[in-house]
Amino acid sequence: MWKKGFLRQSIKKTEEGQLEWITGLFFLLILGILLCGTLQLDVFRASAVYLEDALAASNLASAVIDVEEYGISHTILIEDPDRAYEIYLSALQGNLNLNEEWECPGKGLIGGQVRVLDYIVYNVHEDNVEIYRYDENGLLSYSEGCLGEVEAPNGKVIEGTGVYSEVTYPVKGIMGVEVQACKANLADIAVDER
Repeated sequence: MWKKGFLRQSIKKTEEGQLEWITGLFFLLILGILLCGTLQLDVFRASAVYLEDALAASNLASAVIDVEEYGISHTILIEDPDRAYEIYLSALQGNLNLNEEWECPGKGLIGGQVRVLDYIVYNVHEDNVEIYRYDENGLLSYSEGCLGEVEAPNGKVIEGTGVYSEVTYPVKGIMGVEVQACKANLADIAVDER
């Protein structure tokens, strides 16, 4: 039923190198996908480092200690948690170059509005930890705990007076990818015992 000539006619001869071209294009496509993925990860890493530095600087700016209390008892306490929160907001807005809507005008590493999820002041006096927590809406709540038992939301045990903050923000990557990122930082205030 099948003739030898028919079988030979149905198999088309390809030009030399055509298979190599297809294989090369396939590997080029894979390389392009890997390159895009690597670039996306680099954008996320750069954003994380940028936010971490800004959070640390803003936390330290807001940690204004009570100098009088330190002079009397050598105890480090944050003087006024309400004032510390105001300083933190102002410092964060300046450190991230945010406008009045809390957005980055250039939309480089931050692709939209930055929101403060948590701001916590930990005042440690002897074995007592006073916790002043400001939520996403800026509402204050107060609680107390024992030294060594209180943990910050990031899991670190509170060992001394400090400030914790957490923000969320959108990160825009290549090809329209947008991810909601979250970054937190705990800044401890310690006495240099030299």
